[in-house]
Amino acid sequence: MNTNPRRPDQPVDHQELAELLPAPGRPVLRRDRHRVLREHLMEHIGNSDKTVHERSGTTSTSPAPRARRRLVLIAAPLALAAVVGVGAVAVDAVRDDGKGGATGVGGTTAEHRQAEHRQAEHRQAAQLLDRIAVVAADRPAVTVRDDQFIYTKSRGSSAVWGGPTKPVRDAKGDVTGTKTYKGTVQSDEWQPVTGRTDGLRRLTALTPDDGFTPSRKQDITMAPGAGYLTFRELQALPTDPDALLRKLESGNGVVKSRLTETVFENVGAILDQATLLPDLSAALYRAVAKLPDVRVVKNVKDGAGRTGIGLTYTNRGDSSKTTKGYWVFDANSLAYLGTDRSALLDVAVTDDKGKVTAVGAS
Repeated sequence: MNTNPRRPDQPVDHQELAELLPAPGRPVLRRDRHRVLREHLMEHIGNSDKTVHERSGTTSTSPAPRARRRLVLIAAPLALAAVVGVGAVAVDAVRDDGKGGATGVGGTTAEHRQAEHRQAEHRQAAQLLDRIAVVAADRPAVTVRDDQFIYTKSRGSSAVWGGPTKPVRDAKGDVTGTKTYKGTVQSDEWQPVTGRTDGLRRLTALTPDDGFTPSRKQDITMAPGAGYLTFRELQALPTDPDALLRKLESGNGVVKSRLTETVFENVGAILDQATLLPDLSAALYRAVAKLPDVRVVKNVKDGAGRTGIGLTYTNRGDSSKTTKGYWVFDANSLAYLGTDRSALLDVAVTDDKGKVTAVGAS
């Protein structure tokens, strides 16, 4: 029971009332905001006390017990703290998606970060391809007659060309099968400009010191229309990057689910001869820059072991995988060196098939 009742005319002791407030557990407001709210609450309680006494009349001689007011003072701050706490929880809930990823203000999901990383990789590749295109466009154009051949010399693993091979004979001299050489091979090709005559591919096995092995040499006839574009067909391709990309994407055998891979592979198949066509070569690189998932690979080697900077694409189904190899460029001159499987050593125009008498060399 309260043994020290306050008279109606006694002023309210705000300091005493403030001491009845519970200590805050986790501050969620600034100290000055707490002070303003506390003073407002004290004023509100003081006004309520005055109203109660006015309603009870001036003849009352029994002051209201202070214990009840203490209960009100204790409950009010707790209610205020509960409301503020709910607001804090709500804000925290916005910042956390419940899965360890921030989705609210100032945060990005793991998917967004991955997308931003892929976009950064593509920008890097597009910038490199533009520089390569400038270099390619600066090469001198070559005049070619219909009766000539495009000569290319390449080097790489025998697995690239599937040879050279030689027949295996039994004791009677009958052919019982073939044996394929496994090791480093040089490929010399002569492809007719118009495709109206046969071409020639000569595969020669190389020794560890890059010497030739005459006994391991094979000549292969390349029939017209044997799955490759002739030089005249390359000249007919558009040199506008957008038009060229549409042409490449609408070609036979292009699968939409493998669009990037197919276009990348098809362009790689014609880069050797395209080096003799500066405008087309530049357009090819700028068209590839428009493909998604193309990226740069540093410190790679071509089929001859030359180190350079590479370009490749990532598999859409699994971005951690890189498939189908990459193109290699000289890190300084940005000249095309070939691929990780086959190095381009020379490209030129010749008059005779089977002879290395270049008229216009790379």
